[in-house]
Amino acid sequence: MNEQEAINWIHKQLKFGIKPGLSRVETLLEKLGEPHKKLKTIHIAGTNGKGSTTTFLREILQQQGFKIGTFTSPYIEIFNERISINGEPIPAQDLIQLVEHVRPICEELATTEDGAPTEFEIITVMSFMYFVEQSVDYAIIEVGLGGRLDSTNVIRPVVSVITTIGYDHIHILGDTLEEITYEKAGIIKPSTPVISGVKQVEAQKIIEKRSKDNQTTVLQLGYDFKNDIANAINGEECFHFEYESMKFVDIKMSMKGYHQIDNASLAIQSYLTLATIERFPIQKEVIYKGIFKAYWPGRFELIQKGPDVILDGAHNVEAIKTLVTTINNRYESKKVTILCSFIQNKPINEMLSILSKNYNNITLTTFDFFNNYGYYELKEKYENGNVKVVEDWKNTYNSTLEALETDEVLVVTGSLYFISEVKQSLKENN
Repeated sequence: MNEQEAINWIHKQLKFGIKPGLSRVETLLEKLGEPHKKLKTIHIAGTNGKGSTTTFLREILQQQGFKIGTFTSPYIEIFNERISINGEPIPAQDLIQLVEHVRPICEELATTEDGAPTEFEIITVMSFMYFVEQSVDYAIIEVGLGGRLDSTNVIRPVVSVITTIGYDHIHILGDTLEEITYEKAGIIKPSTPVISGVKQVEAQKIIEKRSKDNQTTVLQLGYDFKNDIANAINGEECFHFEYESMKFVDIKMSMKGYHQIDNASLAIQSYLTLATIERFPIQKEVIYKGIFKAYWPGRFELIQKGPDVILDGAHNVEAIKTLVTTINNRYESKKVTILCSFIQNKPINEMLSILSKNYNNITLTTFDFFNNYGYYELKEKYENGNVKVVEDWKNTYNSTLEALETDEVLVVTGSLYFISEVKQSLKENN
């Protein structure tokens, strides 16, 4: 088996779909020696900001000298990046060995009442195995979908983090804020402190109740720890952070957007809480270095200047609103062109409405993905005065770029799977 064959086998498990529940993953882990119980983990859930918060925290802990595993989804450039150590994706040979190890067990489970494990369940288990094999100090585990019934929810973390709550995956998580929060808050465990960046008061109350039921504490952004936007330094975002008697001023970020200040603050508070529990020294300089060094592809990522080209995986309403705010802080709306694509089960009408209220040049397209809209469906439903629908995003990208003036900007946004395809295509053509 080579690397591509291993990845193809994993992807073939997509046919088993999304099956919320922990029984299959627990059975799989039991047959593999329960590697998840041998790890110290930080669990990160939320609608938006999980990947960025994971990256900020990983960089801080790396600066401290720790070996850090991260499990994230989806990938942007290569599949292997979903399972990484100190930011380095799992090597091909290690991935192959893991697949060869788990494949016969998965095939055996497929004949049982539980049925075959899903793609996400298999990758989750492989990440635990790899992190144990590589003796990481801590593993940061990002929830795939929801929390309560997500396959990552078998862990007993040292710290739990909930970034934001918004209306995403409502066909699975529920269509009210309370239902969605209930699912996200399902990662809260007994005696495990919770770091929350949730904004809505009604969602905060649900998290507080769940924490109280589990006899643990919540540290809430804006109450227990705070941040303030500072004047930009050399064009970089800059902020102050405060928790109890500790204050850190003029923390610089390379990542763009004021929303990243909240994600960075969650990472800082997670580090401070982890240090207290694990009794390692808090080092001020690792916070400054880690936050500045953090980079997460596909999040307001500037890939070209003059004209500027930005990639941003804004794949739900809250993320689109945040993207619009970030764009408008930097550019005149009349100079902005949008190229976007969304997968099914997303509130595409509302997202296009938000974009249309801000920008005149919007192109909606399709791309190669199993859960995507077809071109004719998009054209019939969504083409109007502000929104043009095209079938071939590559030709549109190239022609748009050629027509732009140097002071204009092209923003490529929508599904992270679309951003991944764009990024890979651009890389191959350069």
